[in-house]
Amino acid sequence: MDSTSLYKYEIKIAKTNHKVPVVNDVHLHSIYNPTKEAATFIAKNKKLTNVKNEILILGLGFGYHVGEAIIALKEKWGTDYKIVVIEPNEKVYMDYLEHAELSDVNLKIYAGYKIQDLYKDRFLVDYLLTKPGIIAHPASFNLYENYYKNLLSYQAPKDVGSFDQYIESAILRDNIRRLNQDSDLLTAINEQMYPKEEELDNTDHFFMAFNEMVKGSISIEGRDK
Repeated sequence: MDSTSLYKYEIKIAKTNHKVPVVNDVHLHSIYNPTKEAATFIAKNKKLTNVKNEILILGLGFGYHVGEAIIALKEKWGTDYKIVVIEPNEKVYMDYLEHAELSDVNLKIYAGYKIQDLYKDRFLVDYLLTKPGIIAHPASFNLYENYYKNLLSYQAPKDVGSFDQYIESAILRDNIRRLNQDSDLLTAINEQMYPKEEELDNTDHFFMAFNEMVKGSISIEGRDK
């Protein structure tokens, strides 16, 4: 069974009268005092919120820890902060909207997405490139461990055919489609250029330049690891 499947789901009421989603027999928040638990959890991450004004939170539940993260970031950064939350189960998110929605312009939530679709989202990819601080909500992370591990270790496909959906420029798309769709990008570009008996045209010059940019990008990426 997929780790994000809901084979059992209910909403319980904590002793403090807060609502607590229970997924596959896992309570996503304390059944005694969800807000106190959330405050304690975010306090343990205070060093992170003091040095990072952009935070990625893995797991939404009903957002009690997200609300505490907002408070912590506001205390340190004023209005200059961002929070992105990734929640695998859309059902939890829909009930969150009904029972405990947070109102904050600096908060963005992704719910119910397949991992490959998350990496097609331009805003999220740009956000991840800023290297935000990561806070994993314990109950959610343990419940969806495979999902989050796959998310954090995701390797984008390298074959040429996979690039088409990411490219906005029609000219660039048309040129990429001339390549061998089953090869990796660098191999396909080299196949296009060499060997070539006829005179190089504008497309060839484009691929030559693009080839150098891609090789440079891979070189930089390798040094960063």
